[in-house]
Amino acid sequence: MDRDKQQESSCSFSREMMEEHDKLYPAAHYRKLKEIEARLLKADTAMANPTYCPLRSLKKEHTYALNSVKLHAYFFENVAEKQVSQPSPELISMLERCFGSVQEWEKQFIALAMCSRGWVVLGFDLTEGVLRNYFSDNHSEGVWSVLPILVLDVYEHAYCTVFPTRNAYVQEFLKFVRWESVNKRLNAANELYEKIIKAGK
Repeated sequence: MDRDKQQESSCSFSREMMEEHDKLYPAAHYRKLKEIEARLLKADTAMANPTYCPLRSLKKEHTYALNSVKLHAYFFENVAEKQVSQPSPELISMLERCFGSVQEWEKQFIALAMCSRGWVVLGFDLTEGVLRNYFSDNHSEGVWSVLPILVLDVYEHAYCTVFPTRNAYVQEFLKFVRWESVNKRLNAANELYEKIIKAGK
């Protein structure tokens, strides 16, 4: 077996790879999250200060750990071990409406994956009812009123032990998207958006 074929055969989103990823990051961050939440209950609010205070520090790291747990949950849920599903007609139609074509969406999503330091998210904007690509360099960054539809972890820990390059990892990810999960998220986002629109009338 030549080197390229060896790399190809070893580069996949195996259960073992994902379990190791979970153990080292979101599981560890979840335990730390619970510790932070316990400390927040006892934090001295009388010492509040924008430069530094224990409450500020704890709350900042609470956001970091909480978003790590949430983003990893989205990520694990939208990765499949096998190539089994397809984007729904509704998702395809919305990608075409918001990006011009599915190919243009994918082109931008891949480019963001190559320049982000942490995450790439296809998100549903609840204020405008559109899909947009976002990226985040760390867990603490994000955009309000946006529901994650498709999430990709591009921190080095997600791929460097299995994939030869980030590009190889991103390309493989797009082959193994669990589209049924993404489709369900889009349907839920659309339903919520319709309720928000009706409530505003």
